[in-house]
Amino acid sequence: MKHDFRTITEELYELHQTLLDQWPHLVRIAVALYDDQTGMLHTFVRSDQSQLFLNHYSAPLNEIPSLSEVAANGKPRIIKDLSVLNEARTEHSQVISQNFQSSFTEPFYFNEALLGFIFYDATQVNYFDEHLTNQLTAYTRLMEALVTSDVLPVKTLTALVETTKEVTRLKDAETNKHLIRMASYMEIIVIELAEKFGFSDEQIEYMWFYAPLHDVGKLAIKDEILMKPGKLTVDQYKTMQTHVNEGLMFLETIEKNFKFQPLHHINILRDLIGAHHERWDGSGYPLSLKGEAIPIVGRIAAVADVFDAVSSDRVYRQAWPIEKALNYLIQNKGILFDPICVDAFIKNKDKVLAVSKKYQETSEINP
Repeated sequence: MKHDFRTITEELYELHQTLLDQWPHLVRIAVALYDDQTGMLHTFVRSDQSQLFLNHYSAPLNEIPSLSEVAANGKPRIIKDLSVLNEARTEHSQVISQNFQSSFTEPFYFNEALLGFIFYDATQVNYFDEHLTNQLTAYTRLMEALVTSDVLPVKTLTALVETTKEVTRLKDAETNKHLIRMASYMEIIVIELAEKFGFSDEQIEYMWFYAPLHDVGKLAIKDEILMKPGKLTVDQYKTMQTHVNEGLMFLETIEKNFKFQPLHHINILRDLIGAHHERWDGSGYPLSLKGEAIPIVGRIAAVADVFDAVSSDRVYRQAWPIEKALNYLIQNKGILFDPICVDAFIKNKDKVLAVSKKYQETSEINP
């Protein structure tokens, strides 16, 4: 039987409704994913979208001792009375202890690598007895399979692209740290605009997943253009611009060949690849889209990508100071860039500076 695509959020909601019939005090189920490159935990999906806390939340795993221990030993954690977390220093521990009475947490892995955690929260002390935890463990395996089947194709695709770069010795601006900074800057803007545009945690996580693939079309551009230390000629610049359409063609091929490992939320990747060089005033490429005709994901990516480009070393120029790069965005607000995206970025200047510092390049010069 053919089934329509359902998001992980929808699957989790249905699972929760089933459990509520038997366990009415089990009021929340949430999944957080772990990113091994950054060491961060990101909220991925949760069963009750009406909750007004821990939306779009992320935190370093190493700053959460109890979860770090769960990740290390691979064993579930039961907290019989969450009041013990009242004095905890992390935001999520304080919020959880104020809204729930007990919790059950299970880590999940793929090939022994930590993928994340599934959290079950209840409004009654000592709620997670042996009978309930045994039942939840079975549901955890189901959710683990669903999340893995959703996320693994994206990770496989990203690994494939990175492998191709290494095999072909492609060296462009896409250093690993550039990709992390780009994704992090996008995340800063997306979280700030989440309420306005209705972005779910699931969508935000997929933007994070797909951000490193925004310039995948550069695989089709010759090194002598990508690596040229001076200004490109008119013809070379036109060739460079083709990387967007090359990327979209690459995506078409991927969609065709990944039909048994579907890439969910593929529209996010399509907008990232196709619209991150469009500009607010219509001066961008490849379609010269203008204003709100540019997909919002493309408008967000444009701010993040340009900021990182001008604030990083290239073979043809040195990095601009951070303040100069920020002023460039401000000066071109409403000209090259969506004003609300620039405002969201500038509003979170402290977070931007933290990302820039944490993932700064070391000794290498990036072309």
